[in-house]
Amino acid sequence: MFFEPSLALFSFGVGILGAMCGGVQTFICTGFAGIVVYVLKAAGVEPTLLGDTVLNTLLLPAIIFNAAAVATAVAARKYPDEVKGWDITRSLIFAHDTSLMLIGGLSGTVGYLLFSLFSYMGMPTDCGALAIVLVGIVVRLTLSTGRKWNPEATEYYREEGWRYWVFQSINCLAVATVFAIILQEAGPEFYGVGFSISALLLIFDYAGSGQKMPTTHQITSIVGVTLGLTGGNIVLAVLFGWISNIIYLLTAKCFNEQCSTHIDGPAVGICVTSFLLHLIFGA
Repeated sequence: MFFEPSLALFSFGVGILGAMCGGVQTFICTGFAGIVVYVLKAAGVEPTLLGDTVLNTLLLPAIIFNAAAVATAVAARKYPDEVKGWDITRSLIFAHDTSLMLIGGLSGTVGYLLFSLFSYMGMPTDCGALAIVLVGIVVRLTLSTGRKWNPEATEYYREEGWRYWVFQSINCLAVATVFAIILQEAGPEFYGVGFSISALLLIFDYAGSGQKMPTTHQITSIVGVTLGLTGGNIVLAVLFGWISNIIYLLTAKCFNEQCSTHIDGPAVGICVTSFLLHLIFGA
């Protein structure tokens, strides 16, 4: 059996929470919970309940983040003057709309079933990211009432020129190198903590006046995966972290920003790059 009925029901409630809170907000909570789990492990405590129930079910992005993204897409159709379908930073509680909460619940259950199925099948990629990407594509094809891609992306790249890619690459290589060295020193048990740190850092998007925190979990996640599959090779970890970030940048600009629904660029980067890594280095 690839899923448990009780967890499917639990995921329905989790999905409602996702619609209530917003996608980015729930992802920040995922990062915080992950850091707590790793701190407890470092202290010699095995956080079974916190890890299995809270981090890997309640705050699993494939469930709670997916729910927020789908509910946001529906909210954008119903309340186009108040919600943008691609912007998953909004809590949907403002609408007092029961249907949005129920859609979030159903989407949470679907996210759980997909994640569970992919894990059961042993898909050679990040199963959570794959579930988020597939749901995002299906929602774009079925619920989109506006732009399915951003036509301004090409002009943006033309205006920015090579300087944009140099700037992004320098930043990415710095993040990847720092985390690769830290995670290698920490050891395989802590290869996933970079993802949690990156998720928590997004909290600074809500601090200050307009200052934004760059998205980095598509880098740090792949750095950890690469270290695990290559026996701690820092050079390869940095290289594949850079590849994941390039995929993220292209996806976010071309198929998410100012579009009618949300397709998660970091999830695309993680999913595609994880597949490449498993294809090349997997057993």
